[in-house]
Amino acid sequence: MTDEKTAVWALTEIKGLGPAGVKKLIEKFGSAAAVFDSIAADYRDDDGASKAVIGHLRSKKDWAAIEERMRQAIPPRAEMIAFSDKNYPSKLKNIPDPPPYFYYKGDLKCLEGPSLAIVGSRKPTDYGRRMTAKLAGELASGGVTVISGLAFGIDAYAHEAALEAGGSTAAVFGCGLDYIYPPAHGDLAEKIARSGCVISEFPRGTRPERFNFPIRNRIISGLSDGILIVEAGEKSGALVTAAYALEHNRDVLAVPGSADSRLSFGPNDLIKQGAVPVTTVADILANFGWHNSVNSVRRNVDLSILTKEELVLYNQLSIQPIHLDDIAKKIKMGPARLAELLLNLEIKGLILRKPGSLVVRT
Repeated sequence: MTDEKTAVWALTEIKGLGPAGVKKLIEKFGSAAAVFDSIAADYRDDDGASKAVIGHLRSKKDWAAIEERMRQAIPPRAEMIAFSDKNYPSKLKNIPDPPPYFYYKGDLKCLEGPSLAIVGSRKPTDYGRRMTAKLAGELASGGVTVISGLAFGIDAYAHEAALEAGGSTAAVFGCGLDYIYPPAHGDLAEKIARSGCVISEFPRGTRPERFNFPIRNRIISGLSDGILIVEAGEKSGALVTAAYALEHNRDVLAVPGSADSRLSFGPNDLIKQGAVPVTTVADILANFGWHNSVNSVRRNVDLSILTKEELVLYNQLSIQPIHLDDIAKKIKMGPARLAELLLNLEIKGLILRKPGSLVVRT
């Protein structure tokens, strides 16, 4: 009997049989191996495949060579999972065109519980960064897996906030797992794999080409219960992910933004079309009915997560707004280092930025 993973791989090598076709065949016959073992007796032209595809299915196969090609495609230190595997994520399995197989590092169990994709601009505003850090952190601390695409901007802030909260997060690559894109997120990718998982349907050696990212966006949507758009311009890739979410019958949520900000076009327009407006994590929990199934959101401040410099800075702040210049004078710190530490505290959900260069504790 043909090995199941090898059989799935062999199906994907057939020209004209895309992910949707592979899914149809596996569901019809019960497994990929059964497709090849039963094809002569059970498959008919009216099952929807072209004569060319049927011919490929019936042709003699060099299974050893196919298995070797499959093995060579698996990225270093990664695992491969096939559509017919019992551990294949159930949410992803139910979209129209799930990847017949994908590669991963980490633990796929985090994808079976409540999950939300958070995506948006690669160059967010201060408001976008704050809202992403706050919402992602509170969701993750409450047991919701945060899913995104490892990109600069909203993606990275969502991943980092989930990690800081001690929760699970998953990143979907638009290239092979042997490429980290952007390269600056190498350490972040390793942390994500330890807390959750990193995923790609692209084989070893696949570079981060532009046309790969819309393809991977369907996986971000497929793995999630819904998708939250924080900031997105009129032609943002985040809106492509939102479109997939609608196709997949996933809820679309959006953080409303200023009417005069170009990065608010995407979320504001989605809200006009019926997306769920989100201003607090309670809006998200209420939408999905997660109040009874997700742990309570952590409220106590855990100062042990702070570095010595972060703690010194945090102790200078209060619930009363204080100007950045006054903070700098108090702790005698340069503007660049101060900005970095403030961003760290913001990602950890301990401070908020206010208009006029003011900062307060949450």
